[in-house]
Amino acid sequence: MREFEMIYLDEVSAMAVLIYRYLRDRQGKHENCYVSHKKIAADNKCSVSTVKRAIKELESKGYVSLTHRRRANGSKQSNLYTCIK
Repeated sequence: MREFEMIYLDEVSAMAVLIYRYLRDRQGKHENCYVSHKKIAADNKCSVSTVKRAIKELESKGYVSLTHRRRANGSKQSNLYTCIK
């Protein structure tokens, strides 16, 4: 099976596929990437709320794992995304 064939066969929205491919493109050798919703939205020319909906869909379908990260002082840091499939 080709690399992205599974996500195309699954019932995933076009925007979620776009965001998934973006995250896969940004991941490092450990299949993780650290990118903000704002950066994803800017790079894909969509809104932050659209990015959040797409990531939620990808999480529910098992394509992406999201870990919210915090600094030592408790302030928010960029999210950790792990592409599972």
